[in-house]
Amino acid sequence: MNVEELKKWIGSSEKSEDIITSALEQRFRATLDIDPGDPKIGDTASSGIHWTLAPPVYKHSDLGKDSHPKKGGFLPPITLPRRMWAGCETDFYSKLYIGDKVTKVSLVDDITFKEGRSGKLCFVKAKYQFYVNNEIKIKEFHNIVYRDINTNQNVQKVELPFDTFDDEKSIYTHPTIMFRYSAITFNGHRIHYDYPYSTKEEFYPDLVFHGPLQATLLLNLSEKNAQKCAKKFIHRGVSPVFANMNLKLKLKKIDNDEYHSFSETDLHGMAMEGKAYF
Repeated sequence: MNVEELKKWIGSSEKSEDIITSALEQRFRATLDIDPGDPKIGDTASSGIHWTLAPPVYKHSDLGKDSHPKKGGFLPPITLPRRMWAGCETDFYSKLYIGDKVTKVSLVDDITFKEGRSGKLCFVKAKYQFYVNNEIKIKEFHNIVYRDINTNQNVQKVELPFDTFDDEKSIYTHPTIMFRYSAITFNGHRIHYDYPYSTKEEFYPDLVFHGPLQATLLLNLSEKNAQKCAKKFIHRGVSPVFANMNLKLKLKKIDNDEYHSFSETDLHGMAMEGKAYF
């Protein structure tokens, strides 16, 4: 990789728009196994729905082998084949509502390179801002990691930092949940729905569970316990989650304004850590 050439993408930006429709809200709720109800214009939109808004829209011939948009547009043309959602820091300034016309402004904020145990790693930090009527509603920084394909899938098990929790639940990572989330986010990444590609091309043991979907589950668990909307949510991926697993969600109340949440699998231990601030 030509590091200096790739760093020219820092500052790259794009703008897109979307509308939070009643149909999107219903499909989002149903994907999360929540009663879709009959959302009306002006109702508060579900937390986490912003991760479905204004996705990149490219025709099929402009997709890469993994069915992500070809590299070299908004995101830099990094040659490492695997790309994953590594985490995100989100500030919520005010609520989104059904019927809102949302403008999403995206910016490549930084590009860094590291050498890990599994080989070369490239981290792209992207900044996203969501506006309604020129008022900023949400600002966040995504961390996207690019890496080589490694056929050795041994992942060190990470234990949770607490022995007791204030709330726990479990979901089965059914492939239909993942397919539906790919559909409402217009996410063509084949690791989420194409079993032969995921297992034979990228050497995963099964389909890969979406990072933002997992984050949505942790955010919702935190808000349910706090009984209010988060002002800030920080999450990071620790280990992969695959289809056909029992994913355990656990919550620890630190104080009235801070809740820590975790997802966990029997295979790898901690999968994602979230911190919600109210």
